[in-house]
Order: sequence, then C-alpha cells, then structure tokens
Amino acid sequence: MKQCFCQCDEIAKNQSCLAYASIVEKKEGHFSRFMHMHHDIVEIILITDGSGEYFIDNTSYVINKGDLVIYNSLVVHDEFLVQQNAIGTLCCGIKNIAKPGLRGNALITDSASPVFHLNQNYDIIYTLMKSIFSMLAQAVNHKDRLAQQLTQVLLEYLNHNILAAGEESHAKNNLLLTARVKTYIDHHFTEQLQLNTLAELFGVSPFYLAHEFKKNYGYSPVAYLIKRRLGEAQTLLTTATNGGLFEKITDIAYLVGFNSLSHFQTSFKTNVGKTPGQYRNEYLKENSAKMLMS
Repeated sequence: MKQCFCQCDEIAKNQSCLAYASIVEKKEGHFSRFMHMHHDIVEIILITDGSGEYFIDNTSYVINKGDLVIYNSLVVHDEFLVQQNAIGTLCCGIKNIAKPGLRGNALITDSASPVFHLNQNYDIIYTLMKSIFSMLAQAVNHKDRLAQQLTQVLLEYLNHNILAAGEESHAKNNLLLTARVKTYIDHHFTEQLQLNTLAELFGVSPFYLAHEFKKNYGYSPVAYLIKRRLGEAQTLLTTATNGGLFEKITDIAYLVGFNSLSHFQTSFKTNVGKTPGQYRNEYLKENSAKMLMS
C-alpha cells in the first residue's frame, strides 16, 4: 500500500479536509486490514480491481470492482479477502465532515448500507480519486491545496450523484419499515409489546426504530401503542350492549392490553384529561336519552 498525507492547516475548521490518500494495486498481491475504526475520519474506498469481503459494523459485504465503500467515523471495519484473492483500491480519508441531518464525520446514516454500486459513475470517481492521490504523490507546488480542492469536488459529486439516490431509497425503506411496525401495533395492541420486542421482530435496533417511527408519525412506538389502546378503550367505554355499556372499566383495561388498572387510569387521565369513569359518565349524561330510545 502506498499512502500520502495531506496538510489541513489552511482549511477552515468548519470545512471538510483531506487527511490522506492511499492506493493498493492488485498486482501487489494479497492485502488485508483487520478490525479497526477511525475516530474523526470518514474513509471513502473505491474498489478498482478484484473482489473480496468486507466486515463492516457487524455485517459482511461482498465487494467487487466498481463498488464504493464508505466508512463513517467510529464504525468498526475489517477488510479480508475471499480465498486470499488480491484486490485493488483507492482510498481517501477525510476529516471535519459536517452533513446536515447526520452526526459529525458521517457521510451516510449509520443504518444505511455502506456499499454503493457505481455503474456509470465509476469512471468519474476513479479519475477524481486517482488525481487526488497522484497530486499528493508528486513534488509539485501547492499540492496539498490542490488535493484539497479536488476533494471538495469529489464530495460534491458523491453527495449529488450517488448518495442522494441512496438517501432517497433509504428514506423510502424507513417509511416502509415504520408503516409495517405501525400496522403490527394496530393489530396486536392487546399484547404485551415492548420496544425491544418490536425491534427484534423487525430486525433493527430499538434506538433506530424509536427514532424513525417518531420522525414519521410524531410518536414513539410505545407512545403510539398506548394511544392505540386508549382509543379502543374510549370506544368500549361508550359502546352500548343490551341497553347498557360494554364491560366494567377494570375489564376494559385488561381487554385493551394494560397490565394493571392503575396504569390504565393514569394513562387515560394523562392523555384524555379525565379518568375513564369521568369520560364514561359524561358520555352517559349527554347520550342517555338516545341510549334509552335505542
């Protein structure tokens, strides 16, 4: 592996800056980089030749020539090769990345796939990354500044031509996921559901599920579950059966999924503004004549 470092002294603190660029050529033979992370650097890896398998944040990805791999900071990754195959790569390590909506030093969301198939974008990305490395490798005037300028072009191209499409697809997938979770809650609200249970069922982390669900619906999954139960309880509190109202309040509490009457009473008062008994009595007062006629 050949690696060249770049000075960031002239770069403003709020602007991303190139820390280093490196190249691994397939003809050099087998190269592996074992488990590691970068605390303040995002790595952009272009696969220029061969194929291999990268282990990134608990998941294995098969990569091939033409793929781009992005390692956010603080993401553990391991590059090892299938059957000791040689592989070629270009790499840029970039600091001070600040992208709206993401944590510091992240180019993609931590839940997104880090592997992008470049297809028609490969030649442009290859030219930019190879030019960045070549600039640093040559004894030319202002090479650091020129490499930094090329890095800004690289980031601009990535954000608007590659990552934007991935983010749109990711957003659609997130909406689909939360819609499925919402539907599941709507049909299973009487069960003893918990955030960890839902996260495990749908194969995501509890934090990620809570964040995405609230972003799309305005409530956390647990808050939505409680409101779903309360909505059903309101219906049962005011449902007439054989001239009377359906079930005792205690029975309704357990029927809609609460595991105690006190929890039901507290949740109902907090969200509705009155106790279940008060809610039922007000309904009776306003609708008793209609109920007797029915």
